[in-house]
Amino acid sequence: MRQVDLQIPNIPPSGTVKLTIDRVDGVSYHEEVELDVQQKLLTGLIQIDKPVYKPGEKVKFRIIVLDTDLKPPANLESIQVKIFDPAGTGVGKWDTAKLFSAVFENRFQIAFSPMFGMWNITASVDDVVLASKTFEVKEYVLSSFDLQVAPSVIPLEEHQSLQLTIAANYHFGKPVDGTALVELFLQDNKRDQTQKFNMTGSKEITLNFNDYFVVVDDQQDVRVKVTFTERHTNRTITKDTQVTVYKHPFRVQLVKESPQFRADRRFKCQIQFTKHDGTPANGITGKVEIYPLNSEDTHTSDNDGLIKLDLQVNDTDEIEITFTGTDQSNGFFFTETVTKAKSGSDAFLKLELRSAINIKSKRPMNIIVTCSERMSFFVYYVVSKRKIIDSGMIRPNQNTKYRMEQIRASEKMMPRANIIVVTVAKDKTVIWDKLEVNLQQFNNYLDISLDKEEVKPGHQIHLELNARSGSYVGLAAYDKGLLEFSEQHHYINWEDVEQLYNGFHAIDNNQFDHFHSMGLFVRPSPLNADLTGSGERFGNYFTQPAFKLIQYRTYFPESWLWQNVTIGSKNRLTLEEYVPDTTTSWYLTGFSIDPKHGLGIIKKPIQITTKQPFYIVESLPYSIKRGEAVVLQFTLFNNLGEGYIANVTLYNVANQMEFVDNPTNVTYTKSLIVPPNGGVPVSFLVKARKLGEMVVRVKASINDGLETDGLESVIRVLPENFMFSKTLAQLFNVNYDKPFSMHNTLDIDKKATSNSQKQSFKLYLMDNLEHLLATPKASAAPSMIDAVPSIIVLEYLEAIGSKEESLIKKAKAVLRMGYQEIIKYRKADGSFSDWRSSKGSIFVTALVAQSLSLASKHILEVDVNVVHKAFDWLASKQHSLGRFDEVGETTYQVLQDGSRNGVALTSYVMIAFLENPTVRANNNTKNVINRGVNYVARKLSSISDAYDLSLATYALWLYNHTAKETALDKLITMSKSVNEGTERYWPRTSASIETTAYGLLCCLQANRYADGIGIMRWLVKQRESSGSFSHTQATFVGLQALARISSALSSNSIDYTVNLKHNNKTNIFKISSSELNKQYEHVLNGTSKRVVVDIRGQGFGMYEFLYEYSVDIRNISKNFKLNLESRFTNSDYILHLKVCASYEPNIAFNRSNMAIVEVNFPSGFVVDRNSITNLSVDKNPIQNSELRYGQTSLVVYYASLGPEKNCFRVTANRIFKVGFHRPSYVLVHDVYHPEHRAIQQYGAPQIEILGS
Repeated sequence: MRQVDLQIPNIPPSGTVKLTIDRVDGVSYHEEVELDVQQKLLTGLIQIDKPVYKPGEKVKFRIIVLDTDLKPPANLESIQVKIFDPAGTGVGKWDTAKLFSAVFENRFQIAFSPMFGMWNITASVDDVVLASKTFEVKEYVLSSFDLQVAPSVIPLEEHQSLQLTIAANYHFGKPVDGTALVELFLQDNKRDQTQKFNMTGSKEITLNFNDYFVVVDDQQDVRVKVTFTERHTNRTITKDTQVTVYKHPFRVQLVKESPQFRADRRFKCQIQFTKHDGTPANGITGKVEIYPLNSEDTHTSDNDGLIKLDLQVNDTDEIEITFTGTDQSNGFFFTETVTKAKSGSDAFLKLELRSAINIKSKRPMNIIVTCSERMSFFVYYVVSKRKIIDSGMIRPNQNTKYRMEQIRASEKMMPRANIIVVTVAKDKTVIWDKLEVNLQQFNNYLDISLDKEEVKPGHQIHLELNARSGSYVGLAAYDKGLLEFSEQHHYINWEDVEQLYNGFHAIDNNQFDHFHSMGLFVRPSPLNADLTGSGERFGNYFTQPAFKLIQYRTYFPESWLWQNVTIGSKNRLTLEEYVPDTTTSWYLTGFSIDPKHGLGIIKKPIQITTKQPFYIVESLPYSIKRGEAVVLQFTLFNNLGEGYIANVTLYNVANQMEFVDNPTNVTYTKSLIVPPNGGVPVSFLVKARKLGEMVVRVKASINDGLETDGLESVIRVLPENFMFSKTLAQLFNVNYDKPFSMHNTLDIDKKATSNSQKQSFKLYLMDNLEHLLATPKASAAPSMIDAVPSIIVLEYLEAIGSKEESLIKKAKAVLRMGYQEIIKYRKADGSFSDWRSSKGSIFVTALVAQSLSLASKHILEVDVNVVHKAFDWLASKQHSLGRFDEVGETTYQVLQDGSRNGVALTSYVMIAFLENPTVRANNNTKNVINRGVNYVARKLSSISDAYDLSLATYALWLYNHTAKETALDKLITMSKSVNEGTERYWPRTSASIETTAYGLLCCLQANRYADGIGIMRWLVKQRESSGSFSHTQATFVGLQALARISSALSSNSIDYTVNLKHNNKTNIFKISSSELNKQYEHVLNGTSKRVVVDIRGQGFGMYEFLYEYSVDIRNISKNFKLNLESRFTNSDYILHLKVCASYEPNIAFNRSNMAIVEVNFPSGFVVDRNSITNLSVDKNPIQNSELRYGQTSLVVYYASLGPEKNCFRVTANRIFKVGFHRPSYVLVHDVYHPEHRAIQQYGAPQIEILGS
């Protein structure tokens, strides 16, 4: 016996390899074998910090790259990483993700209004995917307890009932007291019955079917829906469970000695009966027939659930074995066919392992080889990872049994190996057997031990990590409650590693050629043509390896301990960490990786339970209105063996609230008895005094302070009236010899309510990227508002050559989130629409294509193919004359309605094409551009609308058309000069800002900077408090125009001093070129409306005053009408609200643009998305809806509204008690003309609240 090593050249995965074997000693022998070329030499694993995410959260992830030995690959420095949304669109991208110890770690920000569903992370090298991992994005509220539903006994058809165990326990193990509602659905959504009952911890129930239930085939699922409401907090969990009902009480399979039988020889098999819980089913009687052997006998399964058969099979091609049950078996029938094998030997070989496997032991494994004939020799092979790692030949001196002591367990065998023994029988047939040794571990390892498995929230634990010296270790822990919301497993478990191993080292299992299944081939000599194995008789062996200072609990994350460490020289590392403040159970997972020994993992998550004998649980509303009386409810839980008197104190932090029963106190204490092993509610009636965030701080103690707990949370306090936000902005350009001075007057309504006024002064716009508009994002065009300013800022910074890395990084991060928002609205044909359910829109596609074209210069996530396909789609919609007409929903009338010869929309599309150099240079689109621009030029003389002319002129200048000067001169004549000629704009009933912005772009394109400065001054004053304009298109073109002129006028030398005078006080700000990213903001105290600004020095800049105030409105109506009908039921705990909105046509338009109806509910009420009913679906369908502010507000979208009534009904439920309700309101407004709106109030009945 001799081992030969062959050097394999580099072969592409698609290539074929043939091994040829020839004898050279004169004896004729020739064999050819096709070898498998391993397709994949690298793989990977992905770990994320939790399985499910909410909108706006960050995904933490690690990617581990491994070679075929599950070790860090040599000479691989980076990989490519992509993140895809549920539609398969790439929204995150790292082209060069650098590896550290074969690991790439990063974070991904989910947008605040993302696409819900399953997202995907992929890792690849040279476009070959190494690993992928899914995670879910959805709305959810993490509960403090688990709900489990399981059958108490295995359901059978004959039972015609379900016996269920309902269990509700806190994550730390204690039972929950509450009410369960159980609903049974036998088929589809047809409800069979309902049961409702109170329970603590767990309860067994029986549901007897009302209708007779017939199980189709062998089994069928029924659905059980359980809704459990916690008694003291009204927190609810709903769980849908599929329960399987079986036709028969057992299942059957035929267990064969070998896959096939041999003619004229005995064939042993057994019919195995197993109950559905995995235990043997004995005493099953029935008739067993074997065809065509004419065998028919009655058999009964033994204590092991077996009917054993020993058959003498004649020369037939196949036999059919059937079992027919008696009446007691309910007519059970089973059949299976077995085919004949080629002729072979009766001799067999058997391996047995008779010792434990220990790779640390120097003693060999105890393996017994048994043969039916005397053995003159046998050969053994040890195969792991498709490689022969050991082999040899043994002469057992003609014995039939031999004890092997040649093989010692080693690391080379990890995680699994096969020991194969082969010999030759007397009839020259090769016989063999194999023994699979499963070590259930890899060369590397990771063991974590805790000093305690239970710890109080917020306290410290000690973790001892054991792994090989120098190993890189990644840790993560997540809240057990997350498993209620997603079935996705997010950590790296043993099954993942096994799957990787199998992907590298296992070939498709072949029950007729086990050698091939191990990556081997066997070619016996021509004299020994048959190859006989012992079939299924393979051995398997498995090894398993005094007074306290109150600390207020404020830290409640859903994942935790995301850390990387390196193990020291002693193979050990100790960590000291503080657990979060949540009372729950945590699952700790981790992995280790070492260059030499490869991967090691924690096979099973380690549970850390955070609980304490006495603690508080809060049940607080998301928001309330100032002046309302609200019940702050808490529940005290006592896990001690006896009852105690508890003292509970609520603090008035910074005088933010008022205790209704004790209005002058700064603390309020209540005493109550807390029963043993239970909970008791306690509440405080308070009023909020100040707007913003109100801190709720509470502490409780028992047993003279020996057991204490404290909580700190926040409730948002909203104004009792409607808020108005305004901006007064001013651009300036100063030189040392020309100082700047301006007296500013803030436009505050005389009817503003007292104490509602807020004023601030700000220098520069740059740092307000992520909060430009709090606009709903449930349609495409408004979603662009988040992305547009970031694009413009990045373009501006690039134009002036800024090196402000922190600002650039921030702008790109906001732009990535905006990209997630907008890509949701992409269609399969490449277009974009305002709604996910509607067809592509010319306006929206042009807006998005132009925006993404600019964005692709700054972030890798934007797929240029998405941009190109959008332009291709636009090109396909052009008329032969060059004109474009809207083919989608009309949501922006002035641009899309097609009147005035379609000049506006055609010019708009041409601008999108012309501002993209790549698209403009494409030969296929040059004709599109030529036709479109020439169409606009032909209509120039007939254009009388300033908006149309501004778009047309800008398109002509971008194209460099001969009519550009004529168009600009005509446009300037339509403008109006104000403020003694220092400002210029284009007046128009609607779209005045947009028209003026395009006018500024035209002047800049024509290098008319003198005209541009006056236009710029007017535009700046139109910006809103966020720094944006009134709607998406105005924001896009307005900021684009301002950024371009700013970059043109900006000086590299900025050095000036700003003096701000207000209420007889002066504040001084010094600005220099090195502080471009610095934001200066100052709150203006007092109620004076006059502010003086003096600026001296050199440079270009901008300042703004931001101010807001509330007005006690009753009804506001402009161009819209609102009708509300409110009805309260169930003791005023359920609100039924009917909302009808309509548009009052004006001279210009019969319908509004895109319209939004915003419903604000009374404090204490929340709404569910499924509770909305469209009452005008045939007239004007609701396009979309979204919930905001903790489900306390509903936003409904319409493509447009007309004079017809557009009605919907919504139902909200009271879950928190609030007294002295302030009026709530419904607002409807035009997205593109927000000054067109209607507001109407409605009230809620006052409920009786006991303060103590």
